[in-house]
Amino acid sequence: MPDSPITEGSLADQSMGDVLLRLAEARATGALRLRNGGAVWLSDGRIYLAQSAQGPRIADVLFGANVGTLGDINSALNGAGASSALETLLSRHPDRAPVLERSIHEANLTAMFELLVPSDEHYSFDDGATHRLGATFSEPAAGLVDQANRRLEIWKQIAQRIPNTSVRFGLNSDLPGDEQVISNDEWRYLSMLDGRNSVADVISATGDSAFRVCSGLYRLLLEDLIHEIDE
Repeated sequence: MPDSPITEGSLADQSMGDVLLRLAEARATGALRLRNGGAVWLSDGRIYLAQSAQGPRIADVLFGANVGTLGDINSALNGAGASSALETLLSRHPDRAPVLERSIHEANLTAMFELLVPSDEHYSFDDGATHRLGATFSEPAAGLVDQANRRLEIWKQIAQRIPNTSVRFGLNSDLPGDEQVISNDEWRYLSMLDGRNSVADVISATGDSAFRVCSGLYRLLLEDLIHEIDE
């Protein structure tokens, strides 16, 4: 396996995406750590865990996938055996593999979206470092970075209408005449838009990511189903 081409640097000089793609090309194994607490773990150049400084703990992500109690999950993550946490949990709940894979992918994508926001954070690569989660559901770095970059582009459009999570929305009394197709997520968000709840309240109540909630609300705005409440 080639040596890692990266030891440390600043994201002011090279973007997070470029750093990760260089590590992927070198088929690096280790942890890319940011000074603010964010980190990305790779195995043979593939990403298996990404965490932002503000994101949820991996234990909470696993708990949301219903693969045991928090005690079981923390025990698997803190264990010293040869099996990874994922191997341990999947041996007990093999039927949860598809849900678990989706949950980890979504958590990694959300974290990557936050990590790719331009900054001047210092980073360092801990060559050979591993995480107890395990690389069972690792994925190509290029694909994850590309998806996160697409979210960033969408976010720029959303931010023009939803500049922050303190914004409040209400239902329009005069709805468009055409029949509207609304997703299950959007129905959940609509049910909370009473003019008092903020976007932050919707995020907290649903447990969905800020990107997911704001994307749904943005579509409802475009469909002229909701309006911003003036302060």
